[in-house]
Amino acid sequence: MAEGTIQWHEDTSDRIVYWGGIAHTVNGNPRTVSPSSPPMTHRNAGSYLREHFGAGYVSIGLTFHHGMAPYQVLPPPAEFADAVLGSTGLDAYLLDLRTDGPPSARTRLDMPTKTRLIGPHYDPADNAAYHLSGGSLADWFDAILHTQEVTPVRSLSYATSYQ
Repeated sequence: MAEGTIQWHEDTSDRIVYWGGIAHTVNGNPRTVSPSSPPMTHRNAGSYLREHFGAGYVSIGLTFHHGMAPYQVLPPPAEFADAVLGSTGLDAYLLDLRTDGPPSARTRLDMPTKTRLIGPHYDPADNAAYHLSGGSLADWFDAILHTQEVTPVRSLSYATSYQ
């Protein structure tokens, strides 16, 4: 995925938004993806994009606490970063991880963690198995956009007029 994105940029010089799940977009060098047996640890596209583009590749993590996607997703286990991000009392917020903050917050952002990894397959009975690990929030992301509750995708209706 990274090779195609880099080639597109070299061919066109266009600015690119690389949109995907966090397992693909984090600056993970390496990162571990679960559930898999055994868990898979390797580099991902985001790490190759960061290596190639440097600070020109900005990784934004989309995290959430609970909701429907289209199946019910339970709140994360307490040891997951998503649980801490969900404890703010805010419905949604953007957290810039490139800025300084209180030392206690900086310590939390720099320590190894787990974050939610929900894909096309998810078993609520094994909620803790679905995670990304092997790094810290500050290693993986430049910013986090967190929302408390997700809802299933739905069609947008709009009117188009031609003049």
